[in-house]
Amino acid sequence: MLKPIAAIALTVVSLAALAEDTLPLDLAQQRARYAREQVEKADEKVKSAEKKVKSAQKRVDEAQKKLDDTKAQLDQATKQLEDTQAELAKAKEAHDKAYQDLKRSHEAFEKAKPQ
Repeated sequence: MLKPIAAIALTVVSLAALAEDTLPLDLAQQRARYAREQVEKADEKVKSAEKKVKSAQKRVDEAQKKLDDTKAQLDQATKQLEDTQAELAKAKEAHDKAYQDLKRSHEAFEKAKPQ
């Protein structure tokens, strides 16, 4: 984005220098050098910004991968929890049935016991 702006600025400066026929050649060259330096500085800033953007994008991609991995682990843990809860419910049901059977057996034993 800065490259087009710098190019436009250089063009405007160059056109302004050409438009002024009364300027000495040394002054025009000085202005052109200054404009070129400004363009070079702008190019350096653009390259630096592009490097920062690339680095930031890499960190974003890494963070997204970690997020995706964590979501997968969460889904797996949720499934394990649901499976374990289902097994626990079955075990409680079997325990309750066995307890009721034992209770009935005990009651039958108590009734059959001579007094």
